[in-house]
Amino acid sequence: MTPFIHHVSLLTRHSDENRAFYIDLLGLRHVKHTVNQENHRMIHDYYGNYYGAPGSVITFFIVPLLGNRYDNDHFLNTIGLKIPMGSLSFWKNRLSKAAVAYTEKPNELHFFDKDQVEIHLVEVAQEPSEEQQPVDNNIPSSKQILGLLSTEFHVSEPQQTIDFFGRLLDWKAHNHRIALNQTDFIDILPSANQKNMRMGRGSMDHVAFAIADDEALDVLYEKAKMQGWQIEKIVNRGYFKSLYIREPGGNRVEFATVSPGFTIDEPLERLGEQLALPPFLANQRAEIEKNIYEEK
Repeated sequence: MTPFIHHVSLLTRHSDENRAFYIDLLGLRHVKHTVNQENHRMIHDYYGNYYGAPGSVITFFIVPLLGNRYDNDHFLNTIGLKIPMGSLSFWKNRLSKAAVAYTEKPNELHFFDKDQVEIHLVEVAQEPSEEQQPVDNNIPSSKQILGLLSTEFHVSEPQQTIDFFGRLLDWKAHNHRIALNQTDFIDILPSANQKNMRMGRGSMDHVAFAIADDEALDVLYEKAKMQGWQIEKIVNRGYFKSLYIREPGGNRVEFATVSPGFTIDEPLERLGEQLALPPFLANQRAEIEKNIYEEK
């Protein structure tokens, strides 16, 4: 399977302004409203294309008392998003009307969300698929975001992180960039500050890369064990199965299967409208709803 970014997951403090930015402004669909599976008192929201397809998804853990982040010795940074060729002017006008400041590069717009997460909108030669249903919003289908493009690893020793991806996945770097496919990539960059990082508003908890299926993930797990990498866990999330590893620079990397997807616990037409729980949490619904709604 051709490599691509499955999803990125970040932390935010204010749910309402986060949804306003990613749904109302960027036009993504709210494809899953669920909970952090390690902490059922914490909301976990997923945004993506109409289907919530791997390669389109940005997720946020909602942490109301979250403090400032400190991007120091290691951190993940930027969300690169693909937009169709010829749509840059549309997005410039849309951002300007929303009073979102941006900087422009050839075929690119750079700006920040409310948590100071850097967003890159980049025109690519990739047409919206005729089979894909556009998100129902006020953005023309020919201008809607196509999916994830890129992110950055900031680490003290970039070569060690490059070697990690090379040994585990056979990915090659050129000028600190690993091209995943014809459009998508990750940059592995040196961190300027050697103080300890601290997670906070806008921190990226992890970046996930797509794996074809459970069998391929298990093979990768065994390879990671054999090579001696820092494995955190392998776990079934319901919507996908995941392997978590700390790369040598300290950042969390997830490898996630492309199926079964978000329709295992709610129909496609109603994704994100209510609290959804994967089957293994369904019998705890009453307690979970009490914890996240009644106690606030």
